[in-house]
Amino acid sequence: MQLHRERSAIRDLGAELIMVGNGAPHFARAFLEDFGIATPLYVDPSLASYRALGMRRSLVRTLFSGKVLLYAARALRAGFRQGLTRGDHIQLGGVVVVRPDGTVPFRYLSETAGDHPKLADILAALGPAPATLHPVGNS
Repeated sequence: MQLHRERSAIRDLGAELIMVGNGAPHFARAFLEDFGIATPLYVDPSLASYRALGMRRSLVRTLFSGKVLLYAARALRAGFRQGLTRGDHIQLGGVVVVRPDGTVPFRYLSETAGDHPKLADILAALGPAPATLHPVGNS
């Protein structure tokens, strides 16, 4: 999924897209430049944020899963090519939506490399927070 391409839709919903990678800062800068990404990108080579979010780290799930082959074939048909991987090669990612009040209405942890949530699900989670009822007067 190329979520950075949806940055304006995300901003229209009052949110900001932030990416977290696990490589060194100079690799992150090259990644942004190579792919023309204007989204803020942070790096966490220690993987502490990945662990805190419960994201998986697995050689089998990144290289040897049948789903990985399916996702790779789909990506190739769509014109995407895997570049040189920097950072932890077996760390899987995900998508987490965090509201300003700290609540997490959406959390998707990738099962395998290439496993991404549906864009519609992410955008739905960015919609307005459920209204909190405040009593006014007597009922």
